[in-house]
Amino acid sequence: METQTLSKHIPQRLIGGMFEIILSGVIGAIYTEMQNTGRGYDPNPAFWKAFLIAHLIIMIVVPLLFRGKTIGILITNMDVVSNNGKRIRYYQILSRAILGFGVIAVTHGAWFFVSMALSLMDKRGRGWSEFISHTTIKPKEEQEL
Repeated sequence: METQTLSKHIPQRLIGGMFEIILSGVIGAIYTEMQNTGRGYDPNPAFWKAFLIAHLIIMIVVPLLFRGKTIGILITNMDVVSNNGKRIRYYQILSRAILGFGVIAVTHGAWFFVSMALSLMDKRGRGWSEFISHTTIKPKEEQEL
């Protein structure tokens, strides 16, 4: 049963993570186009600066505003709960955003793959940010009408 649950979470985590990286790239491209530097996008410092700032906002500021949830978790209909099953606490939100996602954002997403490897090894499918904040990602419970 654990394998079934784990295999359902991996595609959602990948989709959410890749969406966040693509969104950062789109924001960086829009900013670069508005600057009209004439250098294109690569290796334009304006693009990479905008990409990094957008990625930091997406990975650190958004979880602070949405109770530990990134944009990827929001669009894949997942939820973040404490390991004991209760609502996530504020210190867990801070540690998840800063210690968990800060590393991913600063490494331009490379740490995301380390986090994915950790989630494959963990029986509950927890990645780096879940380990560091003592939380778990699970599908949202469907509300009955």
